[in-house]
Amino acid sequence: MLVGVLVLAGGVLLGLYGLFALLYRDHGGGSTYVRLFGRRIDAHLVGGITLVVALAVVIAAVQTLRRSRLHLADRFVKRS
Repeated sequence: MLVGVLVLAGGVLLGLYGLFALLYRDHGGGSTYVRLFGRRIDAHLVGGITLVVALAVVIAAVQTLRRSRLHLADRFVKRS
């Protein structure tokens, strides 16, 4: 269960980074770039890809949390 919560928190933080990258504007109004692995990449492209990855991470975390909750509930159910 702890792993699911940590992965969910990571997905939310990743989503925030993607949102900030999409909303980032240069003061001069020109092209916006971010440095990633030593290369200049368009900030909007990075933001879009990051949001897609964040969505996948959040979905995986929710599935993990549901599975662990069901497994935990099965432990306490009396079987006759």
